[in-house]
Formats: sequence, C-alpha cells, structure tokens
Amino acid sequence: MIKRFKKWLAKALFHLGRYQGDRVRKADYNRVDALFEVVYRRLSSAALLDPENPKFFHYWGSVLYEQASQYKNGKTAKNLCKAASNKFETALKFDPENAKIINDWAAALIGQAKESSEKNAATLLREAQEKINTAEAMVPDIGTYNLACIYSLRNEGLNCKKYLEKARQINMLPPVVHLRMDRDLDSVRKESWFEAFLKQCAEIEAQNKAQEPVKKSWWRRLLNRS
Repeated sequence: MIKRFKKWLAKALFHLGRYQGDRVRKADYNRVDALFEVVYRRLSSAALLDPENPKFFHYWGSVLYEQASQYKNGKTAKNLCKAASNKFETALKFDPENAKIINDWAAALIGQAKESSEKNAATLLREAQEKINTAEAMVPDIGTYNLACIYSLRNEGLNCKKYLEKARQINMLPPVVHLRMDRDLDSVRKESWFEAFLKQCAEIEAQNKAQEPVKKSWWRRLLNRS
C-alpha cells in the first residue's frame, strides 16, 4: 500500500512539474530561471519517490536541455547539457530500447560540443553521431535533424542542407521559430539556400495552420448541444 501511494504521489509531482514546465515557455524572461528551479524541485521529489521511472528522468533531461539551448550560453549552457546527459543516461538504464531518449541524449552532447574547445567538440560530436546511429537502428530517421546540426557545427554546409531537406520531407523539422533561433545552424544561416529553405518552411507552416479546424469556445460548443 505504501509503495503504491509513493508511486501515485511521484506521478502527481511529475505532472505538476510538467505543468510548471509549460508555464516557463509563457513566462517573462526575468522569471524563467526561478520557474525552472521549481520544475527541478518537483522532478527531484518525484524521482526520490519512484527512482526507477524512466519518464521522470527523460523529461528532467529534456527540461535541462531546453534551458541550456534556449535561455543560456557559454559555461552555464555546457553544464546544463552535461546534467541533461546524466539524466538521459539514467533514463536509459530503465528503458534501454527507447530511441527517443538516445536521440535526445545526442542533442545534449551536441549542446556541449557547441561550448567546447575544437578538440573536445570533435569528440562530443562523434559520440553524438554514434548515439544517433544507435537510435536510428531502432527508429529510422529519428535523428535526421540532429545530424543536420552536427554537420553545421562541422562546417559541412552541403551535408547540413541534405539532412534539413530530408527532415522536412519526413516531417521531422522543428517549427520555423526554432530554426531561426537554433545556434547549431549559425554556420549556414547566411547562406542563400538556407534563407530560401526557411521561407519555404514558413509557407508550409502557414498553409498547414490555415487548414486546421477552428476550435470553438466552450460556450459555443454548449450552445450547439442545446
């Protein structure tokens, strides 16, 4: 009974942490760090109660990586990516066949490489590519966008373009707003093909959004039922 209650409480804390994580994305920049700390406290408490749940550690790593890649740079970003890698490694101990965790770990390694010396960056990028290969043996093409980032950081523009195009074809690209901000792609940002690529992606996003059904407000749905 006590064990079941602990798991229930851990799950409740985890979902509370996810709720707080959603709040971070809508918060003013000067409140972001404090909100991230709240998320980490919730996840830490959940993991203490249910220390073998891979979902907790996977999400924890994902949030650490999000803070590093979207809100930090330099040594702080590197340390957050290291912490994210540790969480992904823990998650894999309890779910070793999860390709998503492995691919996310690769992204954290890419984040570390971006803030490392040239020699260390090469090692980290090689390790990231090995993890992508492992993930893609389970789920083909899951690491396509991460590969584009790796080639950009290696200044291999044509290979970066190849994998960005492939990611678009298989619907594995992040939103355009992410593409515009992702520092992994800085080496190709001023290339004419990349500017054209972003424009095409924005047009596709706009078309897809226009085709989405309009969600009715709760009071309109209520009127339709009466």
